[in-house]
This record gives sequence, C-alpha cells and structure tokens, in this order.
Amino acid sequence: MKKSKLFAPFLMLLAAAIAAIAMFRGNYDTTELLAILLCVMLFFYFLGSLIQKKVLSFMDQIMEKERMEAENEGEVIEKSGSNPEEESPAKEENS
Repeated sequence: MKKSKLFAPFLMLLAAAIAAIAMFRGNYDTTELLAILLCVMLFFYFLGSLIQKKVLSFMDQIMEKERMEAENEGEVIEKSGSNPEEESPAKEENS
C-alpha cells in the first residue's frame, strides 16, 4: 500500500487520540465521550480523504508535466542531432 493512501486514517486516528485524551482529562461521561469521539473520527476521516484526493491529483499533474517536459527535451535533442546526413554532402563538396 502506498504511503499516500494512509493519510486519511492517520489523520483520523491522531485527531481521535487528541480528542479522547482531552475529554478524559475533562471528566466527560463515557457515553458522551464515545459519541463525541465517533463524530470527531468521522469528521477527520472525511477531511483527510478530501485532502488526500487533492494531494494525489496535484502529484498526478506534476508527474504528467514532468513526463511531457522529458518528452519535449528528447525531441529537441533528436532535432539538433538528426542532421548528420545533411552535413556529410556539404563536407564532400568542399573536398
């Protein structure tokens, strides 16, 4: 599994741990703590999923741009080095 796929669950678990510790120290009732914790986990999972999708789409755009630039650089090199046939008759005429 790619590391980028683990962003949403990691964010959810981190937020849940922080919320659980804060509510435990605040002496919340167990049922109230669990209800709030469920809401926090769902909210941060969806938030993490949205962020993950945006990051992956940006990464895809960057990879596509780099691939296109690499193809264009390859064409430029081929164009500048693809004229040895034209140079050889000119050399023969001068001889």
